[in-house]
Order: sequence, then C-alpha cells, then structure tokens
Amino acid sequence: NGTVDIIGAGTPFNLCGSGYGKCIDLDGSSMDAGILSTSLNLTAGVQYTASFELAGNQRGGADTGTVSFGGLSFGSQSLAFALNATDVFSTYQLVFTPGASGAYSLSFSNAGGDNIGALLDNVLVSAVPEPETFAMLLAGLGLVGAVARRKSKAA
Repeated sequence: NGTVDIIGAGTPFNLCGSGYGKCIDLDGSSMDAGILSTSLNLTAGVQYTASFELAGNQRGGADTGTVSFGGLSFGSQSLAFALNATDVFSTYQLVFTPGASGAYSLSFSNAGGDNIGALLDNVLVSAVPEPETFAMLLAGLGLVGAVARRKSKAA
C-alpha cells in the first residue's frame, strides 16, 4: 500500500548525513507513503531500545508520521513526529519491554503522499543489560581482586 525509497550516493538526491551513504525516504515515488517495518524475535522481560535518526525531507514541505515498537497483544511504544523540511538528522529512541517472548515489530510510517518524506537512517535495536548483570560483574571482579591480593600477600 505504498512505497519507501532508498536515496543517497548514486541517486539524484544526496541528502543523507554528510552527503555519502544511503538513507530511506519514508514517502516513496508512488504518491502513496509506505510503511517500513521489520519483525523481531524478542524475549519476555528484557528491555530493548530502538534508536534511529530522522530528518526533514530537505526538499520542501513538512512531514509527519509515526514510529511504533512492540505489538498489539502486549502493548507498544510509539512516537509521533513532525519535521520541517530543513530539520537535520536527530537521534530518537523508543524503549520496549515485551510481556511475552515472540515476534514484535518496529515500523516507520510517513503521513505524506507527495513523494517527499521524512528521512530515516542508522536504525539499531539492542537489548539493555539488566541491573543484576552489572551486579554479578562487579561481584566477580571483586572476587578476582580479593584472590589476587591474597596470593600477593602469601608470596
């Protein structure tokens, strides 16, 4: 039900970052903005962060849209954006903790329909380590230090 376009180096538009590389125009060339999405297998109770960069289309007119992270059954996080054409790339984040293990989605949609949409780049989804992991790491390092100190006193 619409399209997104890959633009950047080697295309008529060098609008991505410093003029090299490629990014996504969220309102493709069919006069009907598409939805760019991916499915992710997530683990229940683990906190995930989706970070991404959005910019205005750099060609005229404002852009609005929505970014969603999660699923219908166990909730989701979303961000509505409104960008002026000249807005430069800025980093955004959505944090989501699934209630059950399974497939969830990360999706980007532009409300356009004029073939020039917001620009998307540098999408990354990562698991956030739980505090217990840090506590175990510190305890392990403390134990190693104590053993090393004990051995040096015995020598």
